Amino acid sequence: MQLIKHFSDIAENDLMLVGGKALNLGKLTQAGFNVPPGCCVTTDVFSSSVKGLSEQTPENIIDLTLEPNIIEAIHTARETLNRGKVAVRSSATAEDLQDASFAGQQDTFLNVEDDELVGCIKRCWSSLWSERAINYRKTKGIQDDGLLMAVIVQEMCAADVSGVLFTVSPYDENVCIVESNWGLGESVVSGSITPDSFQISRKTGEILKKDIASKKEMITEVGVQGIPESKQNTQSLSDDQLMELYQIGLQVENLYDQPMDVEWALAGDKIVLLQARPITVKTQAILHSDEEIQKLIQSEISSLERIADGRDTVWSHHNIAEVLPAPLPMTWEIIKDFMSGQGGLGKAYRSLGFHPSKHVDENGILDIICGRIYVNLNREAELFFDGFPLVHDFAELKQNPQKALYAQAKTDIKHSTLSFWVKLPQHIIRMTRAELQLNKCRSNYDKILREHELPNFHEMVRSEQHVSYTELSDRELVQKFSEWTQKTLDAFAPKALIATLLAAFSLQRLENILMKCMNENEAKGLASRLISGESGNLTIETNDKLWQVANEEMSLKDFLNDYGHRAVGEFELAEPRWREDTTYLKQIIQSYSQLKEKPTDTSESENQHFKRQREQRETALIELNKLLETHKKLKKQIEIELDYTRRYMPFRETAKFYLMLGYEQIRRTLIELDTRYKLEGGIFYLLPDELEGLINGERYNDLIVKRKEQRKKLIQIPLPDVIFSDALNGIGQHEQINASETFTGLGVSAGEAKGNARVLLSPSDINPTDKDYILVCPSTDPAWTPLFLKAAGLVMERGGMLSHGAVVAREYGVPAVVNIADATRSMADGQTLHVDGNQGTVSIISE
Repeated sequence: MQLIKHFSDIAENDLMLVGGKALNLGKLTQAGFNVPPGCCVTTDVFSSSVKGLSEQTPENIIDLTLEPNIIEAIHTARETLNRGKVAVRSSATAEDLQDASFAGQQDTFLNVEDDELVGCIKRCWSSLWSERAINYRKTKGIQDDGLLMAVIVQEMCAADVSGVLFTVSPYDENVCIVESNWGLGESVVSGSITPDSFQISRKTGEILKKDIASKKEMITEVGVQGIPESKQNTQSLSDDQLMELYQIGLQVENLYDQPMDVEWALAGDKIVLLQARPITVKTQAILHSDEEIQKLIQSEISSLERIADGRDTVWSHHNIAEVLPAPLPMTWEIIKDFMSGQGGLGKAYRSLGFHPSKHVDENGILDIICGRIYVNLNREAELFFDGFPLVHDFAELKQNPQKALYAQAKTDIKHSTLSFWVKLPQHIIRMTRAELQLNKCRSNYDKILREHELPNFHEMVRSEQHVSYTELSDRELVQKFSEWTQKTLDAFAPKALIATLLAAFSLQRLENILMKCMNENEAKGLASRLISGESGNLTIETNDKLWQVANEEMSLKDFLNDYGHRAVGEFELAEPRWREDTTYLKQIIQSYSQLKEKPTDTSESENQHFKRQREQRETALIELNKLLETHKKLKKQIEIELDYTRRYMPFRETAKFYLMLGYEQIRRTLIELDTRYKLEGGIFYLLPDELEGLINGERYNDLIVKRKEQRKKLIQIPLPDVIFSDALNGIGQHEQINASETFTGLGVSAGEAKGNARVLLSPSDINPTDKDYILVCPSTDPAWTPLFLKAAGLVMERGGMLSHGAVVAREYGVPAVVNIADATRSMADGQTLHVDGNQGTVSIISE
């Protein structure tokens, strides 16, 4: 067993002994680059130390007692280095490799004293099993079996300036990029500050662009320190130093014969290399210079021109896009059919007395544009009464595209046809019947749903969950796929959807009556507060149960038994359900557990939300009663519509909860087929009609690869949230971000809040210790719900009064504003924001 290897002794075939990072440092050292001296505590030490553990968990590893001979070997090796402090870095066998950098996934400790050394080595080992490292491996498809961890012990470098060099830019293969800050490189690597950024021509070494940041903080041997004012806006590297670094970078690239990511430091007048790894992400071609992308754009434009067929047409990335923005082919085919007049959506509308058009029956209300779902507003207006001139005002929406995100069609006689006037009596009869049917349905449908439809469907799913799909034949699996698609989306979903439609209609009627007493914004705001915090929402219940798991009042197993069918991005069939992958749940539970250790904070956190709800409702009721003193004739109408809205609003989330039970059974069939045919997720790039061919021996591997590549390119193409048929040439063009101190959107949950922004693209990006933040995100599905409990406010790029984010924000009493275009690009992490859910505004208070 070899315990220690110095950089100068590491051989090319030592990967499994020293790990990827140490292997690279050994290679750089032996090639003559200036690398701070160091050694490696090998994977043999790791294996020997953990072999007696029942389970390799971070806690068990940190509690290890190392053998005396190992401790002696570590300190003996340490004594060969300078007597100053050292850096202790992880070097796993799957780290810093060609296809997986593991950047930031495992731990590094700087300025380590002798008496801290062994403890830091064990903490490096334990980071192999941190939630973020496990999640990264899952994303990369790296198996846990056989993973080993070595640890680097290296002389600390007294850096004046540090940073990162990419020998090839991720966006331009002719450019290399340098980022730098004063002090140690951790501030640049971690992203905790905005560093200086330089672009250098790979051909000539010419400095093409400089972005000198205002650098307020740096990391030194004694920790985070302020940067002297005289250096805050000063270039941290001179042009000569940049030239030297550029030349070193090309030399490292030549050594490895591939583009490299190099961490470096400037100590005095010498540049030293701290680590190097292959760049694992290929350069992204600039869209307008990529001929293939341009062909795809033209193809999409031609397709939209055919759909518009000469009519003014508007496409809006709203509603369904909130929960399914960019579906894979299998999911798209299923949802496209469901959202048609003949599918579940049309059945729900027909049940309420409406008559969708043949156009909607055949084509649905959705189109897919560059891989993303858009609602075709022209066809959406045809959901109600075939032939009736119910339209969206193209000119009005063109003038204010934000209105198209949740536009309501209006009657416009100018768009009527001769057929309309001939059939006017029929339209009047239909509309009268629809009104009667809607009111009849509203009277007791919540009871029917709650007492019969929901429990019956739940019981049917429970029975199916005991069926072992591994024991079914291929043909039986395809039959199960068809059976559960029909049961879930054709049979059950229309019944569940009726309740959400009744909620929307009731809320709209409530707002319309209130608008007889006040302006539109005031009416919408009052309605929002009147329905704030209604009970019966199963998404809220899910969050409460997670609190119980964190408080050890409920086991994770029991939680998964009831709620394991949910997922992040759950409308995408390719997304693993929580019972399949508990990584995200464990992160949230850890977050709650940390709060649990502070009882005062926890109770305040929970009680504050419910207190806000009560206060909002009580204040709104007082305001309503005062209003009715001068509008007594409206009292009965308002009471009726408010009652219906409160009764049906919780079904917006409850329906989704039950729908996902059936959706999980659809996914189960696909996962089993995917496993049998070794498609590695490729099943989701097939279409439902192709499953028969799959089990009959057709090979779809090449088709799957082709669809993956095409989708990857389509998703790169920039799109606006609203697309107009007379401006299709804008597809592929980056929208100008309108930087402003105040952004105006739609207030969907009343109240005001101030806090630091947490700009997230995925709920799993949250730091478990964060609280009292303003959550800024593109849109939300139920997987984001746990983040709301610790949020002071909510800002979304998309959403509406009935969106998931709005519903849950009202439940928790969190002020929320939606429809803030490009919020995740316009607002920066850490900025102090003021959210006004009453006025629908978001203001940047400070940087």
